[in-house]
Amino acid sequence: MNAELEILLPSTVSKSEFDALLHLLDDPDSTVTASVRSKLESYGGGVVPALRKALEHEECVAQSTQSREIVLAVIHDFQTQTLERLISMVNDASDSGADIDLEKAITVISKFGYPETDAEAIKERLDAMALRIHALFVKSQNPSELGLLLAVNQAFFEEEGFCAAADGLYHHPDNSYIHVVLNSKTGIPISLSALYILVAERAGVNLYGIGMPAHFVVYHPELDVFIDTFNNGAFLTHNDCKKFIQGAGFVFDPSMLEKVTNLAIILRVIRNLIFAHTKRNEHWEVSVLEEISHTIIEAMNQER
Repeated sequence: MNAELEILLPSTVSKSEFDALLHLLDDPDSTVTASVRSKLESYGGGVVPALRKALEHEECVAQSTQSREIVLAVIHDFQTQTLERLISMVNDASDSGADIDLEKAITVISKFGYPETDAEAIKERLDAMALRIHALFVKSQNPSELGLLLAVNQAFFEEEGFCAAADGLYHHPDNSYIHVVLNSKTGIPISLSALYILVAERAGVNLYGIGMPAHFVVYHPELDVFIDTFNNGAFLTHNDCKKFIQGAGFVFDPSMLEKVTNLAIILRVIRNLIFAHTKRNEHWEVSVLEEISHTIIEAMNQER
């Protein structure tokens, strides 16, 4: 087996068994390949990195049409299952009249792009950042709500190093998948804002998202200040936001600075992904994401 595949395999997956399964992908007997597919899926989403790497190697599956189709089908199955879970979350929230859980929802979306996404690992990363914020706040000479917000900024932007995605990579799908954003430390306004809100919430700072046209920012109601996470946490006033909106070619309306729901945030993330995958000609991803966007829109319309 290729050394890279061994590194990518989950510790619970036998290297020899995985290697044997790859060699069976070309078997002419459909019952054999069906069993292989079932076994690969039993490994869980953690096996996807190794499957994707196998698609690149000639000694694995790169030269066989049948092998490639089976591996892609397994990966797509994992992705489809995560979207089914998201649809269930949307429907449950709609039925109960509650908003969707932001952290769970963006984690599920990340599992669509990267089925190996570890929800517990994401939670631990966010928890660790929140603890750092508390430590910074305790040491600060500004024991106030503003001091706490400044501690959030210091931990998130200065210590963790989260920043804006480069212009040439702005529309890459990875900038919307939290699993990747947490590792690359780069993202687009809405993904950085979602993480910022989740970290701040853990530290006792209640914030919410503002879905301006062409931009996304965070609002602190107690301090009446907007935070631009795409600009290293710069503080903005209502007038600053109004000027930005007008400068982007839109006619300003006060509703543009109103709080958006978590469900609206998720819909915007999905729309960004549809655009990003379209630019990369990834038609399967576009198709399934468009389908779930329609489901979310229906849920939002029912709430009205």
